[in-house]
Amino acid sequence: MNLSLATVVGLAGTLLAFAYTVPQMRKLARSGSAAGVSVAALANSTVSGIAWTVFGVVEHELWVILPALLALPGTAGALVLAWRRGGNRDRLWLPVVWAGVIATLTALVPVLGSRPIIVALGCSITLMVAPAAVTAWRSHDVSAIAASAWAMLIVDAMLAGAYGLLADIDANLIYALVATSGAALILARLAVPPHVHARIVPIPDDVDRDGLSLAA
Repeated sequence: MNLSLATVVGLAGTLLAFAYTVPQMRKLARSGSAAGVSVAALANSTVSGIAWTVFGVVEHELWVILPALLALPGTAGALVLAWRRGGNRDRLWLPVVWAGVIATLTALVPVLGSRPIIVALGCSITLMVAPAAVTAWRSHDVSAIAASAWAMLIVDAMLAGAYGLLADIDANLIYALVATSGAALILARLAVPPHVHARIVPIPDDVDRDGLSLAA
């Protein structure tokens, strides 16, 4: 059986897209805490996953459909757990607005063409990584954030970008750039020692300083 390079990259990206959503869901399930986790980011990611799946179906791109579809259970599961465990609920209006933007641009494709929705989907990962990064950098306790999930997102982004180059899908290229940058920013936060972060963002008096931890 002969496999094209695009097929190999697409398959690898599909497997990794599923794998990178598991650590965060598992961490939330085991720890019972959602410290430093943004509910809005997970909700945005769930909306984006549905949009990417539909986009792949419309474009008849199997290796766009499968990564988005297989990542949905882990992302949605993490969303439910983060909500139940008291994750950060700031900016919950974002998922509603994002879903409205996707629906509007999709409806306007006959008028505006596909370029606006392609750009929007490519940038969609911003709505996951931006709230997650802001919440992480503002939080003194980031113990519920799974570092392995963000590290795998970088690898997944590289594979998505490679497939975008091979299959000439601009949305994948934009996604790869934004996802890599955002994940690196969150990993940088997890690498900052608590005492250093406390100098950047002062710890309130009612927070237990000794109970703060880095990440896992």
